[in-house]
Amino acid sequence: MFLDKLAEDKKGIVFSIDLMLALILITVILGVSANTMDIVGSKMQDYSYAHSLERITMSGADMLIKTPGSPENWEELMELNGITPGLAEIDSSKMTSKPNVLSKAKIERLKQSYDLLMLGKVIPEYCNSTLIIYPVDQCLEPIVVKNISTNQSSSDVWVVNRTVMCNYINTSALVFIKAVNENSTISEQNNQGEICPHSEYNKTDGHRKVDFENRKPGWICYHFRVTKFMLESTDFYVMTDPEIIPDPSAGWMIDRPENMSKELKNFNNKPVLVNERINECLNNNTTAVLWFHVFYSGNLDKSFNTYLAGFPKGTPTDKVKLSYLNPQPCYFVFRVWY
Repeated sequence: MFLDKLAEDKKGIVFSIDLMLALILITVILGVSANTMDIVGSKMQDYSYAHSLERITMSGADMLIKTPGSPENWEELMELNGITPGLAEIDSSKMTSKPNVLSKAKIERLKQSYDLLMLGKVIPEYCNSTLIIYPVDQCLEPIVVKNISTNQSSSDVWVVNRTVMCNYINTSALVFIKAVNENSTISEQNNQGEICPHSEYNKTDGHRKVDFENRKPGWICYHFRVTKFMLESTDFYVMTDPEIIPDPSAGWMIDRPENMSKELKNFNNKPVLVNERINECLNNNTTAVLWFHVFYSGNLDKSFNTYLAGFPKGTPTDKVKLSYLNPQPCYFVFRVWY
């Protein structure tokens, strides 16, 4: 009987050990499964965060690059409440935006009030961001709109790098006289210019239009508006393309209808600063309509294009180039993180 009882006890012990081992195995499996689920959940959360950050960065970059903002002249306003920023330049002739062509004035305004304009309008308030515009021309300095160090504890950072165009030096062409136009006929070229006050004042010796078809000398004239503020903030230059002109008899003058001039200035084969002359014409007025007149010999082979261009006050002379009158290619680098 003792042996039979011992055998029964051994069976009970074996059963208890088997149950314990099974429970341990189940516990391990559940623990591993739970850990795996945590890892999968964490990965899914990381993916969700990364996908959300990508969407925020991409949509923010699109808003800045492709739209002029609301209202379109927001950079001119002092009050920024209710404003949505955008950097796309406005085509003043068509009153439409130029996607991927950035306005330097809008960039500078965004730079002044970056956080106020960006947070809650372009990106969520809980995000951080930097924006730097790097010109392809390495002679130009990058435009640092906003630059802060990335949080070292942040593992999610998304960067958008777009190629855009930017009027980098904020130049303007007040008058562009395109006497050389390979895609137009001579008759179209003869129709250039406006009837200037000289023609109305003196029908005989006035500024008759140049006639390239019959090789007759003459003028191409256009008016432009200037203000005291523009004169104080801008350096104005007379420029030609090509810079060294082939027509030695060509010349230019700037005057106004109330005080017309007969003094023909020579082109110097380099940009000519004309602020002093414009100031003389402006006199004590805060604003005036002036005229820019260019004389051509009538020889189409010696014709050239002429610009009356404005550059920011104090622009170094080596930066006074026709290439800067057109938007420059740049890299738009927008970085966002939590």
